[in-house]
Amino acid sequence: AGCVLSNHGGRQLDTCRPGIEVLPEVMEALEQAGAKKEDFSVFVDGGIRRGADIFKAVALGAAGCGVGRPVLYSLASYGDRGIVRMVHMLQDELQMVMRLSGTPNIPSITKQHVIATNLGDHIVPLPQ
Repeated sequence: AGCVLSNHGGRQLDTCRPGIEVLPEVMEALEQAGAKKEDFSVFVDGGIRRGADIFKAVALGAAGCGVGRPVLYSLASYGDRGIVRMVHMLQDELQMVMRLSGTPNIPSITKQHVIATNLGDHIVPLPQ
């Protein structure tokens, strides 16, 4: 079982929070409900542009990421070869971030590798 956290590119609801921003809350709620990461996968999309974005999502608990815009731009500009190149770029960037953070493999990426305490600080609260 699993779910995808998505705000559909911010096009459907302009005040919808990005998936990466709600990911820590979702993972905490799943943990409190007794769900195990092995039994319930959470994927996130929206704003994934670089290997570092994938690293952050995995560190916050995502099993994987959806990549939309880079795929479309690569396909439109360079065809199939563009998509292959884009995937290689994401892989190279992710591997570089992993080397710089001392994580030899994907399972070793943990939430201790990112600071997520202020993810929502850019949101202006509504007046009461």
